[in-house]
Amino acid sequence: MSAASTRPTAAEGLSPELAERFGPLLAEISAGAVGRERDRELPWAAVRSLREAGFGALRLPREAGGSGLGLADFFALLVELARADSNLPQLWRGHIAFVEHVLSLPAGESKERWLERLAAGEIVGNAQSEPGGSAFWRPETRIERSGEGWVVEGRKFYSTGSIFADWIYTSGADGEDHVSALVRADGSGVERIDDWDGFGQRLTGSGTTIFERAAAEEVTVHPRGERTSTTQNAVFQLVLLATLAGIGQRALDEALDFVRGRSRSAFTARVAVPSEDPQVHQVLGELAGLVLAARSSVQAVARTLEEVRELEIAGSASAADVARAEVAVFTAQGVVVDLVLRATTDVFRVGGASATAEHRALDRHWRNARTVSSHNPEIFRAATVGKALLDGTSPHDQLAAAVAAQISQGVPA
Repeated sequence: MSAASTRPTAAEGLSPELAERFGPLLAEISAGAVGRERDRELPWAAVRSLREAGFGALRLPREAGGSGLGLADFFALLVELARADSNLPQLWRGHIAFVEHVLSLPAGESKERWLERLAAGEIVGNAQSEPGGSAFWRPETRIERSGEGWVVEGRKFYSTGSIFADWIYTSGADGEDHVSALVRADGSGVERIDDWDGFGQRLTGSGTTIFERAAAEEVTVHPRGERTSTTQNAVFQLVLLATLAGIGQRALDEALDFVRGRSRSAFTARVAVPSEDPQVHQVLGELAGLVLAARSSVQAVARTLEEVRELEIAGSASAADVARAEVAVFTAQGVVVDLVLRATTDVFRVGGASATAEHRALDRHWRNARTVSSHNPEIFRAATVGKALLDGTSPHDQLAAAVAAQISQGVPA
């Protein structure tokens, strides 16, 4: 078999239909990834192209203007999108979770309105966390009644994807109640700032959003202590795991290209040409194993989540079903994190100092993987899984207990 025939493609792991529809776009996005990283150029064109290709509506039913794509196939596409540019699936993360939320809504005007907007290509960003010492369940942001409507007043950080969005899904407090709201991203009183200063995932638009009496179109009030058990946490986390798997795959791709292009080895090597060196072959083989394990973990968990989401959309998912999905995702989290961090470190073992050249940007893979891995730290997820397996306490119930404990310990209001 020739070397060319064994090279992975830009649409590896996708169905023929998805490969035909998105393969050329993924290749185009991939070609510009290093340049965008080097110049800190936000991927406006890539987001626009994905919007025009119907990416944001893939999960919608065909009768609602979508593609009716199954969740497992969708996450396979997310891995390939991350392989092309890891910033993109993360900046779409809020939108992806919001789509799943809409699919689970009961029939009615709100659901129909959002299905229509999503089918038309409108994008929803996310702005939940706040700077400073306030906890998620005790936000400083206020969402309060004003006349016949609601207004949002506050400052959010980690507003991933909101800079590219038409709508921002945010949260705040109304007295003792927790409130979620949807705000027009370009509306009066909304300011979006690209001031994310993390060393990785620099192009996700994960900066500050400021609301100054911004009008909220739709509001949902969650009375204090009321926490509904849904798969939203699992969806949010699996997007990050798919991103990690794609980062690992791109690191392997570039390691292979790097070795193929080298004509000489280090003076200590026993073989003059790196591509003919069995030790280099071994490193590449180990990298391939790490990446395969990460991708396989994501796909296995995506199939489990797909089963539970189908029940949830039909209104028949039990708390035990939701727990099964969450435990599956959280179990995979620590494994995928370790696999990809190792892969993005070991990629440098195939070459000498030349592998660190800035124009290659191989360091971006570890920086991006480390940044993604730092979301929702895996140490807490591993503990959640262990307790769930040991005594049956669901992740949802563990979270509720953790929130109550933080509040009782004097979490800042």
